[in-house]
Amino acid sequence: MMIVKNITQHIMNFMTKLLVNRKPLSAGIIKLVAFAFLSLLIYSCTKSPKKIGANIMPEDSKLNVARTDTTSVYAYSVLSDSVRSDELSFNYFGSLLDPKFGTVTAGIYAQLSITSLDHDFGPNPVLDSLVLQMAYQGYYGDTNVSLSFHAYELTELMEFDEEYYSNLELSHDFIDYGDFPFVPHPNDSTTEIDTIANDTIRIGAVEKFNLGLTNPALANKLLIADSLTMSSSENFRNYFKGLYLTVSEVNSDGCLVRFNLNDSKSGLILYYKNDTADSLRYGYVVSSVTPRVGKYTHNYSTASQEIQNQLINGDTSLGQQKFYVQGLAGVKSVIKFPHLLEWARKGKYAFNEVKLIFSGYEPEPYLEAPAALFLVKRNADNTQEILEDQYQGGSYFGGEYKSSTNEYVFRITNHIQNLLLDTTQVDNGLFVYANGSSLNPKRFVFNGNQPESDTLSPFRLEIIYTDLNQK
Repeated sequence: MMIVKNITQHIMNFMTKLLVNRKPLSAGIIKLVAFAFLSLLIYSCTKSPKKIGANIMPEDSKLNVARTDTTSVYAYSVLSDSVRSDELSFNYFGSLLDPKFGTVTAGIYAQLSITSLDHDFGPNPVLDSLVLQMAYQGYYGDTNVSLSFHAYELTELMEFDEEYYSNLELSHDFIDYGDFPFVPHPNDSTTEIDTIANDTIRIGAVEKFNLGLTNPALANKLLIADSLTMSSSENFRNYFKGLYLTVSEVNSDGCLVRFNLNDSKSGLILYYKNDTADSLRYGYVVSSVTPRVGKYTHNYSTASQEIQNQLINGDTSLGQQKFYVQGLAGVKSVIKFPHLLEWARKGKYAFNEVKLIFSGYEPEPYLEAPAALFLVKRNADNTQEILEDQYQGGSYFGGEYKSSTNEYVFRITNHIQNLLLDTTQVDNGLFVYANGSSLNPKRFVFNGNQPESDTLSPFRLEIIYTDLNQK
């Protein structure tokens, strides 16, 4: 304030000299002086927001805002039952052995449709080959590992308007139209002959499997389809119910490739000739209205012992050191707040912000961390509900991976506050998953609330609260 007083005095002296000299003042000088005086006036009246009204508020009426991360929270991991996996935008296919989580194998059930009605294969058709072609759309794992491909004809129909899950078991014939190895090449383009332009063109990466190589029975079945079978899509699907595609479980490394069955380069192509023409072909496709389902199988007998003890043997106490999530219907975790009601017993508190912080155990997550987690309310029957805080929007709710801290952070302020407003409701905790588990194979290892080392950041609940109790 002394500095302001001195500057003000200098301005007043300057104004006095100008008046004594009686020289006309320019408009610029007048504006400059007025601005300086007004700025000093505002500055002298400004106080810190923390001090406004402090001199008129009694000491016992001031609110105390504090922060704590000592409220008990713990987690443990359990196996996921399944996820809905029908009509996905792409399908995972392959097998991968994770050094901690064991083996995951992804297969596909797919129904195919004719591409034209009343197709006639002509007089005395003769089979050349039956090629299943699937367009790549990425991968997860090591593409240098050879996978063993298998294909079976389905004997049970799927319905497009039904909901199907990743643990689906459909009956199929036992003739294996594959049973040969292939090495994925998701980044390689493919050459194809353009018969119209009489030229060779390059298309995106596709994988081709000759389903007539080991046994021609399926190819011949398609080739002898009569006019009634080919007269409608319904008749054809009753004649040929689809394919079950899978691979043998790997015993090291492995890869899950992504195939887009709706891509124009995907389909089943029957190559043949007849008495009147050579080099003929007819295509079958997985259309937008034909069902396809991803089937996921996890083998945790090949997982690390600590994961087996928690997931298979049910030792939930191990979640104090580590807990887990894994996509493709692998692993989810249960979150519990055992002593939350102590807040209600101690008095009245308003929660300004509550953050649930999941910290990573591995400094560099295996094959990258999941981009986000999915956090929901857990019911007594293990069904789930959306949390109130999620309706605030993703930027508020959180859940995205932060590589700088190796953490995931959720705001669950409303959820926790509501639990304390009605202490009669039973709190069954929360579920946390890898977000988009139907299409997400990634996994993550979290520190528990009591990690193995004091140098590790624990799983915790951070609360900023206002104490409303009278002093």
